[in-house]
Amino acid sequence: MKLKRKPLVLAIWATLLNLPLVPAAHAAGTATTSLQAAPQGTERLSALLVRQGWLPGVLPPEYRLSSLLVLAPASADAIEQQMARDRAIQALRLANRNNPALQQVLQRVGAMPVNGRLKLESTDANYLEARPEFDPVLKSTYTVVLPLATNTVTVLSDLGTCVVPHQATAPAKAYIEACIGKQSAWKSWLGVDTPVDWAWAAHPNGTVEKLAVNGWNQQPQGGPAPGSWLWAPSRSVEGEQKQHDAIAGFLATQGEFVQLVQTSAAVDISAENTPSPVVESRADTALTQKSLLPEFEPAEPKPLETGEPWYLSSSDWGVVGLLQTPTARMRPAGSYSATFSRTSPYSRYSFMLQPFDWMEAGFRYNNLTNRRFGVSTTNPDQSFKDKNFDVKFRLMQESAHLPELSVGFRDVAGTGLFSGEYVVGSKRVGAVDFSLGIGWGSLGAGGGITNPFKALGDSFETRPNASFGLGGTVDTNTFFKGPAALFGGAQVQLPWEDWVLKLEVEGNDYQSEPFGDNQEQKTNVNVGLLHRVNDYMDFTLGYERGTEVMVALSFHEKLNTFGTPKLSDPPSPKVNEAPPTGPVSWPVVLEELKQQTGWVATQVQGDEGELKLIIDEADAGYWQYTIDRATAVLHKHAPAEYAWFNYEYRAKGQKISQHIVDRNLWVRQRTTLLPNAWRDMPATKQRERVKYPYQTLHLNPQSPWNTSVSAGYRQILGGPDGFILYQLSALGNVSYEITESTVASGRVRAALLDNFDKFTYTAPSNLPRVRTFQREYATTSDFTIPNLQLTHYGKLGSDVFYTAYGGLLEDMFAGVGGEVLYRPMNSPVAIGVDINSVKQRDFEQDFGLRDYQVNTGHATLYWDTGFEDILVKTSVGQYLAGDKGATLDLSRVFDNGVKMGAFFTRTNVSAEQFGEGSFDKGVYVTLPFDAFFTQSVAGTANLVFNPLTRDGGAKLSRSVELYDFTNARDPRLLTYTNPAAQ
Repeated sequence: MKLKRKPLVLAIWATLLNLPLVPAAHAAGTATTSLQAAPQGTERLSALLVRQGWLPGVLPPEYRLSSLLVLAPASADAIEQQMARDRAIQALRLANRNNPALQQVLQRVGAMPVNGRLKLESTDANYLEARPEFDPVLKSTYTVVLPLATNTVTVLSDLGTCVVPHQATAPAKAYIEACIGKQSAWKSWLGVDTPVDWAWAAHPNGTVEKLAVNGWNQQPQGGPAPGSWLWAPSRSVEGEQKQHDAIAGFLATQGEFVQLVQTSAAVDISAENTPSPVVESRADTALTQKSLLPEFEPAEPKPLETGEPWYLSSSDWGVVGLLQTPTARMRPAGSYSATFSRTSPYSRYSFMLQPFDWMEAGFRYNNLTNRRFGVSTTNPDQSFKDKNFDVKFRLMQESAHLPELSVGFRDVAGTGLFSGEYVVGSKRVGAVDFSLGIGWGSLGAGGGITNPFKALGDSFETRPNASFGLGGTVDTNTFFKGPAALFGGAQVQLPWEDWVLKLEVEGNDYQSEPFGDNQEQKTNVNVGLLHRVNDYMDFTLGYERGTEVMVALSFHEKLNTFGTPKLSDPPSPKVNEAPPTGPVSWPVVLEELKQQTGWVATQVQGDEGELKLIIDEADAGYWQYTIDRATAVLHKHAPAEYAWFNYEYRAKGQKISQHIVDRNLWVRQRTTLLPNAWRDMPATKQRERVKYPYQTLHLNPQSPWNTSVSAGYRQILGGPDGFILYQLSALGNVSYEITESTVASGRVRAALLDNFDKFTYTAPSNLPRVRTFQREYATTSDFTIPNLQLTHYGKLGSDVFYTAYGGLLEDMFAGVGGEVLYRPMNSPVAIGVDINSVKQRDFEQDFGLRDYQVNTGHATLYWDTGFEDILVKTSVGQYLAGDKGATLDLSRVFDNGVKMGAFFTRTNVSAEQFGEGSFDKGVYVTLPFDAFFTQSVAGTANLVFNPLTRDGGAKLSRSVELYDFTNARDPRLLTYTNPAAQ
């Protein structure tokens, strides 16, 4: 058989590189063979790919580089793969003894070869050469196989196993239906058209993906790649997700899902059949492909149906829902949404957070455009702004036959003007999501049904009148009481991906609106059309009450996966396996360290096998990322004798924390592809390590002066003088270290741009005015001194920190105080106590003081619970107005450092004394600056919504809090990562 000639350019290129265009097995014309190669010595995968000519644009189209397998059957990875597979099979067999079809399928999986396939980041030689940590060193026992590309998808299920022809864009559901058949029409109508709800796609490149594959749960997803397995256990199969993950993970080790059998293939080496001298004359052993499970029946090669994606969106009120009504749906944990809607006479501005999969919460401003505040002297026409808090809890997740069920509370801690409760269920049927619920309060004012809670007592028949005077309390006495109404509707995903139709029947008749502002309602049926402008913005146009046009704009994003590639960071030094030789210039090393990390090392010390850097005022957006860059610098310069790198962080003369890096493990993880156990082992650990004496190798003293200029912004929302009152300012910061532990610091503020000329309203107060003079402090002077203080830092033992301070402590108070904090290294618990004696400052915020004086302080417990990443902060003590009580702060910190939280304070001050709002409360989001910039930067942006500024429950705003000061002791510090940093 004659070989096909290749283009002349490729032939010349291959000749120059002394490479064969194709391996001999392919040259022999064996159309059913896989290509295989053995490593030469201990070469890397990238070198083998180049040597074999397995390169993009050169490889014949019958092969896909993404399906390349590196097989190591005698490796630790092979043992790990076999153990994971066997554990999963055993567990599934025991749990499904009465499912003989599943037993047979599991037996087939158990008979598949354990090949120790390595997980590859890439099969592109250029990429691997640039990233050696993903470029495995190949041993002589390894085999590299490039299977002949298949054009099928293999379905493996207890309901049927078969090979289905691959079709572009077809979803996983289509392959499963083609294999096991569809169910009856009525089941299809209910959205349970197959008895399989979840499937695991094991792609030929070794990745695994869990997919929702039924009518009730199908989500946007790409189709399985040709050559994939689909592990699709039926709904009746009992077992944990980790077991199905293990089965699919093992299937992913099988490559293009073919059985590889060694056969001898003789190559025609006659002169007339030899196209080029670069093809060697030899007999080759090839790997031929056979069907992995030949008893599989081929599925009918008919067109596969595609499914429409599903979409979650906000209602007019900001919560996930239809228009005026909520649904039971929730966004993924870590999401936020901001919605702006207008339906005369209401404009609504909502900001919702999803701290957990099962909880949606947030706040809203309702703008009653036909009602006035009536207390402003500069803006008497300012419309009335009503502040709301909402929360919704998921009670039950949707399944094949049961709906998702949630309970929610509208305006639960505001004035109660729009308060209401609801229980709602949602069930998806293909491209339609139906919802049906019962509402009370504003959601059930139209009545129409008997309150189901009446069975618990006659008190549920009548809804007590809400107290609109103070607001802010959670009035449980009204919950689920009074008239009740059904509401519900449907969201329809239209055939055009970016368009969604919303239809609903609401339970409000608009005849019990706040302030008697009742509205005409010709029909309680509302309709809307949503357009997905892009991945993070929706626009909705609707028609409500039969009289009013509604428009809404909603922004949404998953904050917990947000990040920005570090394109502006300097390239990190390339990591070589061999350490450097020759002398070290420590000034050069420390300058490069500063460029790479922003860290300043004041000392370099050495001991037997250990190199220690003293880092002054260390901070980082993402610590592990910064430590890796620092280690790359040290490995580039430090002699081979140092096997450990010790980063000791100090601030104001105090040792805060240490990170120890195992240099050899760190280098191996970046220069070779290790077994999973080694790959996942942390090379950086946070722990105390003291070895004396260290030899000082270099000193790098710093100036005691530190100055900076920054921008400032502050705002006041929802007041009678204007919805937004704002000020932009310039901030000048300066500090001087009198001693290593004693610092004088200050800040000046110069107002640049604001609309505080409209700020004329001072809220009434029944308490000492410790915060309600905010207008006077904000408008009296354009040049102020927010802070000027002397601070001393110290330690009492290794885990107890203290600080003492005095001066102009914040905008409104001056005085003296101190704090002590007990925080062991890596401990989830810390305890602190602060005590302060302060006096109120003059409105000019210079050096003058007013007559009011108070002692204030708190004992605070910090507890990282480990449950759902929740941090609990509880403070008990005396506040600035002299009131005594406690503050509870609950927050969740996600893996990228984003924090979502809420707080409230209750003191011995009554709601009448506190005034509007009844007690202090708020919600907040903390965002790492590093997530927003293309260059690594430390610090966070804190966005706090505190609906009212009152005098009760007010804390002193201290410029230094020891819990933040000792942040480097956080046990989760190294786990925070920027998803887009690489």
